[in-house]
Amino acid sequence: MTLDVLLLGVISGLRPATSQAAVVALLRTPDPRRTLLAFVVSGFATSMVFGLLCVLAFHGATVNLGGSTFTAVFNLVAGVAALAFAYGYHQGRVSVPRREARGDRSPGTTARLAQRLRDPSAKTAALAGVATHIPGLIYLVALNAIAADTPPATTAAAEVAVYNLLWFGVPLAALALAVLRPGRAAEYLDRATRWGRQHEQLVVSAVFALLGAYLTVKGAMQLS
Repeated sequence: MTLDVLLLGVISGLRPATSQAAVVALLRTPDPRRTLLAFVVSGFATSMVFGLLCVLAFHGATVNLGGSTFTAVFNLVAGVAALAFAYGYHQGRVSVPRREARGDRSPGTTARLAQRLRDPSAKTAALAGVATHIPGLIYLVALNAIAADTPPATTAAAEVAVYNLLWFGVPLAALALAVLRPGRAAEYLDRATRWGRQHEQLVVSAVFALLGAYLTVKGAMQLS
């Protein structure tokens, strides 16, 4: 198990994201255990399939381009992209979906999602699980780190699964709370989400700046 996979999984699981708003909305449904289970299972399964396919594709690229060169270039490009995003987000030039202010007549993405998930079917919750966990830059970097070591299929699958377990940490914790503490689950998660929203600019900028610096330095050293 590479340290990169663990760190990137923790970052993905804890950074502010639309999925957290969806989880809070599902906790307030009449049957949160059923909807959260559908949300987690569908999203996790889809992400696992994508991850395994990408690892196989990265193996092919590694063979064709040379493992160390491909990994180094990928890390360098991903690092520069993360730094650019961190700078743009800190300067207000790049945005991510967020809650709308009270009284805003144009609801944001998270508010529209929460409205659709007030009393969803299991199918709707399952689709939300997939839609809120579309793989992005961090996942691709983690998959590249897994593929770089050319592990056997079972090891690769285990590492992809560990990353996804960390990425789905909030929904899994919410599901556990819905089973063990159904009356307080929404309150706990809403409190944590509110803190994340209040500090979103600082958290997102810092996370991507650190990630970008780490990958840029790592990629440059691998090329040298």
